[in-house]
Order: sequence, then structure tokens, then C-alpha cells
Amino acid sequence: MALTQEHIENLYAFTRKHFVEYYDLQTELVDHMANDIEAIMVKNPHSTFEETRDASFKKFGIFGFMEVVEQRQKAMSKIYMKLLWNYAKDWFRLPQIILTTAIFGILYTVFSTQIGSYVFIVTYLILCLFLFIRTISINREIKRKRKAKEKLWLLEDIIYGNASIGTLILGPQVFQLINLTDSFSGFMPLICASVFTVILIYTYISAVILPKNATFHLQETYPEYAL
Repeated sequence: MALTQEHIENLYAFTRKHFVEYYDLQTELVDHMANDIEAIMVKNPHSTFEETRDASFKKFGIFGFMEVVEQRQKAMSKIYMKLLWNYAKDWFRLPQIILTTAIFGILYTVFSTQIGSYVFIVTYLILCLFLFIRTISINREIKRKRKAKEKLWLLEDIIYGNASIGTLILGPQVFQLINLTDSFSGFMPLICASVFTVILIYTYISAVILPKNATFHLQETYPEYAL
């Protein structure tokens, strides 16, 4: 027995009911369950659609779709890291490498002054403020999509999620590098200029470049994204 469009819509609703919110993962699960349901109906032609659907779902175990979701998240995270790495490699080519060298030189010069440690802190806090504003903007867009019942995609969520947290997770490590009251000395300006240059590059790639090109990468990953 072939499943009808009504059955397919029922399966999509079923996956949403079981806390699968991403359309790409819903589609993967619906395809898998649809094939399994049709196979079960061949063996048990008198079973109802709901009975075979529930029988198929039980095969996922006591945690339901959780394991499949985790595996998909790992796969999409690998794709994200590959995109991030490719953009990072491009950054260390001409003409970006000239800009990178200039940024490092300016930071090293400023951090070498008597107020270098304070400049470091203020600059980092400005960066955190930028990411905070990005977080608000991204969360509003995600809420708008959910309210409008637009499709959500796992890779899209990873791209925008990393854009919002960015260097905030590096806060404790950053502040361990410096003394909050004394000026930098020795190799500290060199170390902090190097670390902060990397932070700036990572933030720009993750919070600006990748979100800006998100549509292209989503269409590349999901052919149905443009539909």
C-alpha cells in the first residue's frame, strides 16, 4: 500500500510532536518511516496507518528520535566547521593578509602602552556588545520564522547560533591573559595582540561572513531549500 499525501503530512506532524523542529531532519525521518510503514503494511495488510506508524516509531527505541537528532547535529556541525575552516584559509591570502598584519601591528602598538591592559578590556567588551546585539537580532528572526511557521533548517540554526555566541565563550580565557590593574609587560602585548587578532578574525567570519552567505550554503546542502 502506498502512503497518501495525507499520511505524509501526518508523519511530519508526528515528528514535530516528538520535538523534531528542523525540516531537513523531519524529511529524513518521514522518508525512513514511510518506507518502513509500507513494508509493515505488506506483512500486515489489515493494520491501520496509525498502528503501523506507532510500530515503526517503537523501532527507534525508548529515546525516540533523540539518537537520530544527535547524529544529524554532529554531521551538520562537521559541515559548519568545514565552512569555517575554508573561510579562515581564504582570510590568510592576499589582500586579507595585509589587513590582518595591519590589525596585529595596531593592536601590538596600543597594547604596549601603559594603558594597554585597559584598552584590551574595553576592546573586548565592545566586541561582546556587538555579539549581544547580533544575538538579539538573530533570536528575533528565528522567533519570526517560528511564528510564521516557516521551515527551520539545522545547518541554518548552527550558523546563526555560532554567530550569536562567537567569542563570548572565550571570555574566561581572555581575562586570564591579563592583569586588570597593571600595564602589560614582557611578551604580554605580543601574546594579547596575537590572540585578539585571531578573535577578531573568528568573530568576523562566524558573525558576519558565514551568516551573509548562509543562503548559498543552505541551497548547496539542501536542494529543496530554494523551493
